[in-house]
Amino acid sequence: MLKRSLCAAIALAGLTGAAFAEDSPISANVGFVSDYQYRGYSQTKENMALQGGFDYAHASGFYAGVWGSNVDWLDTGSLEVDVYGGFKKSLGDFGYDVGVLQYVYPGGKIGGDSADTTEGYVGVSWKFISFKYSYAFTDLFGASNSDGSQYFDLSASHDVGAGFTLGAHVGRQKIENGTSYNDWKVGVSKDYAGFSFGLNYVDTDVDNDDNAEARVIFSVSKSF
Repeated sequence: MLKRSLCAAIALAGLTGAAFAEDSPISANVGFVSDYQYRGYSQTKENMALQGGFDYAHASGFYAGVWGSNVDWLDTGSLEVDVYGGFKKSLGDFGYDVGVLQYVYPGGKIGGDSADTTEGYVGVSWKFISFKYSYAFTDLFGASNSDGSQYFDLSASHDVGAGFTLGAHVGRQKIENGTSYNDWKVGVSKDYAGFSFGLNYVDTDVDNDDNAEARVIFSVSKSF
């Protein structure tokens, strides 16, 4: 039922996207990935995922949005819905972003506990480099006594022309009362015929966990 609801939402995004004017504050996106990875971990046991969402961006810098994907790591539940809002601005080559992100897993339980998580974040950027710091106000994805966990994200992207963009990322997940780890990603994306295609290599320094092993992920998405 949850997967069918997600597919219906993605179909709706495709149907309504064409109605959004170029200057509209509302946009939609829909995508497919061969593996939904988050902070180096596969959320779908290295299987494909369908994803989509809606965003609202005001000229003042305020924004809000909702995004969803199927997942396969919970004891119960198979859907992730992210609801977020914040404020971001650019000052020449510099930019900043402050907001709150709520991860919701309808009916989702892990070890008998809810996986729902609330994080606040602060991001800064300069030209092609960005840094984002996230702080968990609740237990992190169902891990006991893990509130206060932090994630550090350093990323870079460079447009090399002809619609190609090179990207790289390194992250550090610090888990309160748990095992912290590092993750990284390098890849390339290409815009073609109104779609964005991506190919990324993802890995972590986590041992003995298939969901955190090295892999190559293909993606295709479209924004409206």
